[in-house]
Amino acid sequence: MAEEGNNSASTGYQCTLSPDLIQKAEKELNEKAEWRNRDIQALRDMVNKNKELQIRTDDVFLLRFLRAKKFDYDRAYNLILTHFQMKKENPKLFENLRPSAVKHVLEAGVTGVLPHRDKEGRRVIIFRPGKWDPSRCPVDDVFRTNFLTISKIIQDEATQVNGIIMVMDLNGVGWGHAKNISPFYAKRVMSLLQDAFPARFKGIHYLNEPAVFDYIFAIVKQFMKEKTVNRLHFHGKNVQELTDFIDAEYLPEEYGGKAPPYSNKDWMEELLKCDAEFDEEAKYGFVSGSTINQKPGQDAMECVMGSYRKLSVD
Repeated sequence: MAEEGNNSASTGYQCTLSPDLIQKAEKELNEKAEWRNRDIQALRDMVNKNKELQIRTDDVFLLRFLRAKKFDYDRAYNLILTHFQMKKENPKLFENLRPSAVKHVLEAGVTGVLPHRDKEGRRVIIFRPGKWDPSRCPVDDVFRTNFLTISKIIQDEATQVNGIIMVMDLNGVGWGHAKNISPFYAKRVMSLLQDAFPARFKGIHYLNEPAVFDYIFAIVKQFMKEKTVNRLHFHGKNVQELTDFIDAEYLPEEYGGKAPPYSNKDWMEELLKCDAEFDEEAKYGFVSGSTINQKPGQDAMECVMGSYRKLSVD
């Protein structure tokens, strides 16, 4: 477990990447093994100079942010600031953020992860919002479940390099779900995922889009970056198109593959073991009263979205 505060030193990081992924990380992320310790220390020094920020500074943690921003120190540091500022600005979302608190969402089968990666080595999240019952579960709990899921899978180094895709099966989604997706909520979620998370989101595959989808997508799309829009795939009922991205032997039969029908039971069991881990993560962040620099009249969300649009994207 990492030490608390800004004085945590290197934890003796040992690279677990395969030779091929080491080569990929160098080509795509500017990660050079011989410079890695220097790069981590440079980011650590930046964090340590900020006395308002009390977070983990072990190698493993900082590497996530460096990889997410192609080993650009300034961009990685800004991502750290944004990540923790957004947590502070959204206390309802991040209070008691632990898997057991969203067990009801997991049990409904809303979110899970395929046991095998796609053809590009990316982890595959299966998101089925039609299984969410808005009358029994607030939309924030669905977001929290997805946040916990992504937080867990990016601990893996191969996933940090290869990235993540999401298969969004919209079967069963109707107006009862759509009315919970307000512009403010869409803006908040897209900002968190696009601008405040140390992960490489490489694609979203929509399946079984219902009539109400056009309404929902019109709200969400206005907060998507061009990079995100370019990584969207709309398959409708042609679920077999997923085999272009995921080997059929690993793809559940309802999505055009040869594997058994999808169940998130294994993922749920894995995630529910991690309460203590997420309780530990909740200890870190900005000290009380501190914020990132923002222009007068801007809320933190506008500051985050505006500043990040000026940065280059991966």
